Amino acid sequence: MRADRLRRLRLAIVLVVTAILGVIAFGPATVAQASTNVTINGTGSSYAYPALDQWATNLERQGYDIIYSGTSSQQGRQQYIENQMDFAGSDIAFLTDGDADPFASVDVSQIGFAYSYIPDVAGGLSFLYNLQVQGRKITNMRLSGKTLAEIFTGQITNWDNPAITKDYGKQLPSIPITVVTRSDGAGESYFLSNWMLHEYPSLWVPFCEQQGGGSVCTKDPTEFYPNHVSNFRALQGADDVAGYVASSANNGAIGYAEYYYAKVEGIPSVSMLNAAGYFVQPTASNVAIALEAAQINTDQSSPDFLMQNLDNVYSDKDPRAYPLSSYSYLVVPRTSRTVGGHTYGPVSEFNTGKGKTLSGFVNYILCGAQQQAAQLGYSPLPEVMVKGGFLQDGLIPGAVKSPAAANYSSCDNPAYLNGKDVLTAEAPSPTVCQKYGAPLDCTVVDGKAKQTNSSTGPNSSTGLNSSTNPSSSANPNSTSGNNQNSTSGNSSNSPGSKSGPGSSESINPNTGQVESSTGQAANDVAAQPVGFASQPPEQWLFGVLTAVLLLAVIAVPAGLGTWLQRTTRRGRDTSGRGGSTPPPGPGTGR
Repeated sequence: MRADRLRRLRLAIVLVVTAILGVIAFGPATVAQASTNVTINGTGSSYAYPALDQWATNLERQGYDIIYSGTSSQQGRQQYIENQMDFAGSDIAFLTDGDADPFASVDVSQIGFAYSYIPDVAGGLSFLYNLQVQGRKITNMRLSGKTLAEIFTGQITNWDNPAITKDYGKQLPSIPITVVTRSDGAGESYFLSNWMLHEYPSLWVPFCEQQGGGSVCTKDPTEFYPNHVSNFRALQGADDVAGYVASSANNGAIGYAEYYYAKVEGIPSVSMLNAAGYFVQPTASNVAIALEAAQINTDQSSPDFLMQNLDNVYSDKDPRAYPLSSYSYLVVPRTSRTVGGHTYGPVSEFNTGKGKTLSGFVNYILCGAQQQAAQLGYSPLPEVMVKGGFLQDGLIPGAVKSPAAANYSSCDNPAYLNGKDVLTAEAPSPTVCQKYGAPLDCTVVDGKAKQTNSSTGPNSSTGLNSSTNPSSSANPNSTSGNNQNSTSGNSSNSPGSKSGPGSSESINPNTGQVESSTGQAANDVAAQPVGFASQPPEQWLFGVLTAVLLLAVIAVPAGLGTWLQRTTRRGRDTSGRGGSTPPPGPGTGR
């Protein structure tokens, strides 16, 4: 009996300790919030999808049930208008009656309900490519904006084109180009066509008109990229675009998607020539620098408050700026808005219970979630967008208090530290080897770009032998400036190797890929969940509860152990005095 009692007590101790440790591990917020948050659904932008999906997953432990599907910006807005979703993701604003799309019907403007735009991610539209020579990948492609525009308007159809040779620095073999575009209404297509309309109208407008866009081509970009060209292939969703380009069977393919897709698929991204004459990648700091030139609508009474104009981003002469940088947004309900003398309310299916969940999600997105931005292939939101986002968040029906609305320094956003813009302040400058005209096989000597002596050997950084012979072999494990251990200015050990403050990743400035400790590109990005309870307003409470529970872990086993010893000792004393009769055992006949 004493043995059975001892086993039961030991089991009780284990269960108590396990329960306490479980509460510590998952946080008190889980227990408190699990029964109070209503499920919300959203859909839209695939540009922002990887981040939104990860951040929704992070909050599951806190009792949040947020479902977001990455379809397209156009579908997100449309389903929101039709009252099918609680919120939407879109890279652009709703089109109004005065706007048009050369290849789609006009998107209906807000009628009968009120909404707001809240920025969720900042990112760079990357050009993913797959180029192999005798089975070896070219990983350090660099192209000018004009050459890219000629590729995406069907003017350049082969990788041996002289314009590519001039930009890249070496002749490539004759490999047909397959241009991979989006078949659905995508913000990425809008960004690309808007950039070409603004920077290269002589290329975009004729191409758009030939594809059936008509006179609208001269003034408006499109979400539905024209694809009726022999060497074009249109696919639905950014995942499909990245997957097609990544396939070894699709040599010569080039497409476009948010930088995240290049990182997770391990696909090299084109180093794009900026207005300052440097080839740069869409890293966190390069995107942040470029977006300082964005014109943001700061009129809080405007339906387009916080929306972006990117014209100045394209021509930013900062040598660090990545030209195709932009923001993406959430479309969320608001309590009311008066437009043209009419006052509108939120969509009919939305309620304050949903608003509480959505508002909590937005609070997390604007602050703590941004710690993962660089790791996921984005750039942390700047202060102006976060503070504006809090203003919009507070107008969601049933909104919870924004934890850092009045004190940005408590926001846990890595872009700013103690009131200082650390992301752009610490943004590394490109090296002279990234300057247009620098040798492809480049080393920095006395501050100047010099031809690498080893470039004539089979281990050339180009992935090709220095000869222009198309049959020459490629070597992705080169000793070039894009090698992690290189002595050139493009080494990932240089100041330009980090993707943002606090990041432990090394980003190759030539390929855009994450470098592992061996210098090889990492093929996966696994973001670690960041609990909602880690935000500043909850930290003190969580710390106190954790301390109490830790004391309980120590005290409870000790107390039970002492009680057990006393009980055992008391039993022995009783039996030793001979005053008790052993209980009858089996087979005694009593």
